[in-house]
Amino acid sequence: MNKGYIGIDIGKKGAIVYQTVDGSIQSYKMPMIKSEVDYAFLYDILDIMVTAHKHSYKKPPHLIFEKLGVIFGSSKTTAFSMGHQAGAVEMAAIALELPFTKVPAKTWQKEMFVGVDEIVNSKNKRDTKAMALVAAKRLFPESNIVTCAKPHDGMVDALLMSEYAARKQF
Repeated sequence: MNKGYIGIDIGKKGAIVYQTVDGSIQSYKMPMIKSEVDYAFLYDILDIMVTAHKHSYKKPPHLIFEKLGVIFGSSKTTAFSMGHQAGAVEMAAIALELPFTKVPAKTWQKEMFVGVDEIVNSKNKRDTKAMALVAAKRLFPESNIVTCAKPHDGMVDALLMSEYAARKQF
């Protein structure tokens, strides 16, 4: 990998994962103040990553996050909150002069789930969280993100998004 990649899983249970040029991984749960995203701290996390990357490699890493679409069964409040957060992430990227790409979940999942058997939940729907964990364990078997007792869904998704960006060389 000749570039660093930051993946962000949007949502209050989301996360930020940064894959550096040397392959090391930094991960953070979405910063929260009670039930609200702490946008100032989210910005600070990104600023620290970008500054360190620019210092070491003379160019910024690339940010990837989900291009939001309709989430069936979600409330208007949830849709508004996620849209608000996606806008805040985009504005932080612009303010930090950080190149970014928005990718629909189905797009990155299609590539990252190659070789993963279909898993369905109790409601007989595709369980993308379980499939993401299987994919992440195959790709990053030594990562703390997947080796801990209870892997964080947001970190798993953010890790896979950063890997998708690295593969596509955004």
